[in-house]
Amino acid sequence: MAVAIALCYGLAVAAVVGRGRVRKPWFLVAFVLGAIAFPITVLLVNPIQLLVASAFGWDMEAYSLSVGIGLLGAGIAAAINEIFKLAATLLALSRDGTEVDAAAFGAAAGAGFGAVGAYQVIALALMARALQIGTGSLATPLAQQLGFVAANAASTALAAYGATHRRLGMFLVAAILYQTLYGMLAVLFALRVVTLQAWTLLTVAVALALLASAIVLSHRSASPHATS
Repeated sequence: MAVAIALCYGLAVAAVVGRGRVRKPWFLVAFVLGAIAFPITVLLVNPIQLLVASAFGWDMEAYSLSVGIGLLGAGIAAAINEIFKLAATLLALSRDGTEVDAAAFGAAAGAGFGAVGAYQVIALALMARALQIGTGSLATPLAQQLGFVAANAASTALAAYGATHRRLGMFLVAAILYQTLYGMLAVLFALRVVTLQAWTLLTVAVALALLASAIVLSHRSASPHATS
C-alpha cells in the first residue's frame, strides 16, 4: 500500500507539471532515473555530513540540535540531492526532448526521487498504525509526504529550466536554497520551534507554492535555441 500511495503521488505530480509529455517514453525514464538517484544520494549525504561534522568537532546529533549547524546540514543534503536529480533530468532530456520540456522532465525526475523517499515514511506510518503506536492517524504523514514529493519535483523543475536557458548557476542555487529552507522546517520541528501541525502546513504550502511556479515554467513556450 505504501508503494502504491508514493507512486501515485509521484506520477500525479509529474503528470500535472508534464501535461502531454507523459506520452514521451523518456519522460517516464526521467521519473525512474530520479527514483534511482534517491538511494545514491542517501549513501553520499550521511558520510559527507559526518566528514564536515568531524572537521569542526561536532557529532551527527548537532545537525538536529542547532539551527546554524542544522542549516549547514540541510544545505549539504540539498546540494547533493539537486545535483543528482538534475543529472537524471538532463540525461533523459538529451535523449528525447527540447528545452521547452526541461521543467517538465525536471519535475518528473524530482517526483520520482520524492516518491522513493515518501514511500519510506508512509511505510513506517502504516506500520505504526498497525501496531497501534502513536496517534494512529495517517493524515499528517500523508500530507507531509505529498509536500515532499511536490517540493522535490518543483526544485528540480527550476534547476532544469535554468540549465537549458543559460542560467544554470542562478537557478541551481535557487533550487538548493529552496530545498535547504524546506529541510530547515524539519530542524525547527525537532527543536520544537514549530508544532507538528504547523510543520505539516508549512511544508505543504511551501511545496505547492513552488510547484505552481514549476507548472508555469513548464507551460512557457520554448526559446529559439533547443536542447538536443
